[in-house]
Amino acid sequence: IETHDINVIAGVDPLEYLQKGGRISKATAIVGELFSFKPVIAVINGEVKSLGKARGSKRANNLLCEMVAEKGIDFSKPYGTIYSGLSDIFLDKYINDSAHLWQDETSSVPKYILGCTIGTHVGPGTVGFAFFGNE
Repeated sequence: IETHDINVIAGVDPLEYLQKGGRISKATAIVGELFSFKPVIAVINGEVKSLGKARGSKRANNLLCEMVAEKGIDFSKPYGTIYSGLSDIFLDKYINDSAHLWQDETSSVPKYILGCTIGTHVGPGTVGFAFFGNE
């Protein structure tokens, strides 16, 4: 299995931790929080890239679902949802909102908490999905 075959796509909220880590400017963080922008990011060839941004959590979940659906999930290989923080409430909401992606393929979706290294950069409230695509 090659690492470039693995897809990691996530929605980040709040922007404060991206700003503290130097990933975005303070002005971008303030405007993003003011307008409730939620970036959707992916790891592409080992680098974090922005796939887009949505206004509000519901739209961010929808964008995240679209990006995962676009790649397609190979259910014969490992997959799982990821989250950061002390609570998986936002992850449960994402799992319910995106049930159409896996309801015909599996009865449950594994949940994994992000480690402290990545969690420090994205902060609590990040929700995502790691999987092998059908490409």
